[in-house]
Amino acid sequence: MIIEAIKDYIGSLDCMSTFENAINANYLAGEADNFSIEEMPCEPILKKYLDGSTKRQFQFAFCSREPYGAEVIQNIDNSGFYEEFIEEIERNNDEGILPIDSNIEAIVLKVASSAYVVSTEEDTAMYQINLNLIYYKKRG
Repeated sequence: MIIEAIKDYIGSLDCMSTFENAINANYLAGEADNFSIEEMPCEPILKKYLDGSTKRQFQFAFCSREPYGAEVIQNIDNSGFYEEFIEEIERNNDEGILPIDSNIEAIVLKVASSAYVVSTEEDTAMYQINLNLIYYKKRG
C-alpha cells in the first residue's frame, strides 16, 4: 500500500530519529510529538499510456502535534524541525531515495507547501505540510 510505504519512508528520515512515537495513518493523537499521514483528495491519474500503465499522484499531509505556547524558542524549534524535514526530502529526491512499494515506481516526492499551524490548543499546536508523491504504475 502506498500510504504504508510513505509511512515507512518518513519514519526512516534522520530528522525523525529523535521521536519515539509511531507515525499514524489518518489519525493524529492529542498529545505532543505525535505524527500522522493524512490522505488528501485529488485526481489520482495524471496520464494514461497505451500499454495500460499510468502516471499517478498521491497527495497527502504530514501532520504533527507539537508543544506550543508563548515560549518563542519552542515555536522556533517546531519551525526548525520542518525546515530539516523539507531539506531531507529534497536531498533524498536528488539522490533517488523515495518511498518504495512493490506495485509502483516512485518518480518524485514534491513538497507542495511550507509547514503551517492548522489549529492550537492550550499547550499544543497541529502543524501540517502538504506533499505529493508522483509515481508510475504498471498495468495490472
